[in-house]
Amino acid sequence: MCDCSKKRVCIVGSGNWGSAIAKIVGANTRNHASLFEEEVRMYVYEELVEGRKLTEIINEDHENVKYLPGHKLPTNVVAIPDIVDAASEADIIIFVLPHQFIKATCKPLVGKTKAGAFGLSLIKGFDIADGGGIDLISHIITRFLSIPCSVLMGANLANEIANEKFSETTIGTHDVEQGQVLHTLFQTDFFRV
Repeated sequence: MCDCSKKRVCIVGSGNWGSAIAKIVGANTRNHASLFEEEVRMYVYEELVEGRKLTEIINEDHENVKYLPGHKLPTNVVAIPDIVDAASEADIIIFVLPHQFIKATCKPLVGKTKAGAFGLSLIKGFDIADGGGIDLISHIITRFLSIPCSVLMGANLANEIANEKFSETTIGTHDVEQGQVLHTLFQTDFFRV
C-alpha cells in the first residue's frame, strides 16, 4: 500500500556538501510539490560568523557564508540549530556530515524519529566496529534510530554541484519505493541519479 501523503524532508548537516545538497533538495521539493512538503529543515551546528549566528545568516540571507559562500540557498531551506526540532517530524532524514560525528548526532534522535521515517546517508567513509572490522555509516544510523537507511554516493564534489556542473550519483537502497522517492528528490538536469 502506498503512503501518498507529502514527505517532509530534513537535512542533517550544513557544511560544504550539505549546503550544496540543500540547493538541490530545496528546489526539488518545490518542483515536486505533490510529493514533498515545501519546507526543508536543515540542522545547522550553531556557530558565530562575524558576530552573527550561522542559522540567522542562512535564514535571512539564504547563504551559508562559512561553508558555501557565493551560493544562494532556496528560501524554503530553513536552518534549525536543534537536531530534534529539525528532524523529529521528517519522513526523510538526509545525513551529510563528517563520519566521525554520526554517533553523537544520532544520540539525541533515539526514539524521536517519526514512525515510517527513513534515512539517506551521503557520508563518505566508515567507522571502526566494536571488536574490529568496519561499520558502515548507514548501518550505524539504522542501529541508532531503528529506521532503514539508503546511501547516495558518487564522484561528487560539493563546489561543482553547487555550480551546477554535470555529475552522476548512485542511490543504493533495499526498498524500491523509497529509491523512487529519493530519485525524484535528487534528480536534476545536472545531477543525474
